[in-house]
Amino acid sequence: MKAFHFTLEAVRTLRLRQENDALEQYARALTVRQQALDAVDAVRERIQAHWAEMRRQFAGGCCASRACQLNDHYSALDRRQQECVAGLRAAERGVNAASHAMLLARQQREIVDTLRNKQLSRRQRVEAQEEQKISDEFAARRGGPRQSNYSTP
Repeated sequence: MKAFHFTLEAVRTLRLRQENDALEQYARALTVRQQALDAVDAVRERIQAHWAEMRRQFAGGCCASRACQLNDHYSALDRRQQECVAGLRAAERGVNAASHAMLLARQQREIVDTLRNKQLSRRQRVEAQEEQKISDEFAARRGGPRQSNYSTP
């Protein structure tokens, strides 16, 4: 018997490749989101450290110009935090889009796999029927009435 050949094997290969590409995109999106989270955490830590420094400076009685510098530095850190949060939101949207694309690619691959499984099952049923037919023909040839050389009294 010939080996099984799926008629849509090229489509299946393409769908597998698309699914793998979507998985890689999803992994990259997760990495970008983690980097954005790390950036937000880092700037929040810097803000906390800056607040501690501001309290220390104000407790020690700093001059107005130093207070102005500290305030300007806080404003810059706050802008940076807002930028990082915006980047995190964009990264979240990227993760969601990549997740959707990955799920869609998986569904498309599963559709082709279902067709492959149906085609394989159909082939196996046909092969089983052919084998049964051959067995039946063989049994009919061998199991026909036997003539005996002995006569019965």
